[in-house]
Amino acid sequence: MKEVTEFFKGLFATNLWPARWHCGTWTDFHGWLYILSDLTIWLAYFLIPVIIIDYFIKKRAVLKFQRIYFLFAAFILLCGTTHFLDALMFWIPMYRLNGLVRLFTGIVSAATVYYLLKLLPEAFKQKTNTELELEISRRKIAEQKLSAAVEGLQAFAFMASHDLQEPLRKIHTYGTMLQKANAETFDDKSREYTEKVVGSASKMQQLIEDVLELSSIEESMPLHRVSLGNVIQNALEDLEIKIQEKQAIIEVGALPEVMGNERYLQQVFSNLISNSIKFSKQVPLIKISGRKKGSRVVIECTDNGVGMKPEETKKIFAAFTRLHSKSQYEGTGLGLAISKKIIALHGGDISALTSENGGTTFIIELPAAN
Repeated sequence: MKEVTEFFKGLFATNLWPARWHCGTWTDFHGWLYILSDLTIWLAYFLIPVIIIDYFIKKRAVLKFQRIYFLFAAFILLCGTTHFLDALMFWIPMYRLNGLVRLFTGIVSAATVYYLLKLLPEAFKQKTNTELELEISRRKIAEQKLSAAVEGLQAFAFMASHDLQEPLRKIHTYGTMLQKANAETFDDKSREYTEKVVGSASKMQQLIEDVLELSSIEESMPLHRVSLGNVIQNALEDLEIKIQEKQAIIEVGALPEVMGNERYLQQVFSNLISNSIKFSKQVPLIKISGRKKGSRVVIECTDNGVGMKPEETKKIFAAFTRLHSKSQYEGTGLGLAISKKIIALHGGDISALTSENGGTTFIIELPAAN
């Protein structure tokens, strides 16, 4: 213990050993070769950590294994310091300080090796630049194929929808004309059959229109500052007759502005309000409110409808999903699927909270207007 104390007391002592020039026989050439070599190594070892830290600061957000950068920088800097001290001792023989720096260098070297051994299995899992470029190339090809498939599907849906609508329109038109022309002469069976033909044609037309709407939603829609109050007011005007028929009560609170596409958002709220009116066995009461939450706006649309089982809330956003028979409630099962796709394209989310005892709350998150 006494030796340790004396060691640190004389850490910078230079009187216990002669300067290196006076140890042994050094020629000028031999001595300066040694000194300049050590100083050159020290300079390189000093600059390398500076470069590493500069790189780390600029790339910190995307770098993995961040601790190893500091360990490498410290290890290289300490190695360089030992070379600097070796050169310095030709004039100032601080052997104790040199020994202490070498101890620190050994500790940091061991820590670096230990950390490297720990991260090597994970590092080997990382892909090389060539592998990443190959994967990017494959993804681009897959995206191109997917884009072409989507375009083809959209074109097919558009063509099929338009080609199907015309004969359906004729069936509906002539079926209605047949009903009116023979209203007095048809018996009950004939009247029932024609009503089914006209009703089925109407439902098929609605289904085709919904499929066409779902397939025609633009993937890269322009987003602007949108007043949700105006959006919902326009949706209520479109649903005016349905609201009057059911004597629905719609309460709309103050709503923050969002970044969105006004036409598409109007369709979302038209679908939600229409569903709330449709799935109600009493006077429909719908409450719409919103609040800002950080960079998002959270909108809640609550009704007093029939509700559903909690586990069914995820199913309702899938295309063609129906929780009730067509005889109970009309519809194609595409309204909420269309709404979810629109909200997703806004970078938002839509979910539902409900109870079997009745009442459902649709929760929509959208980016707030800057």
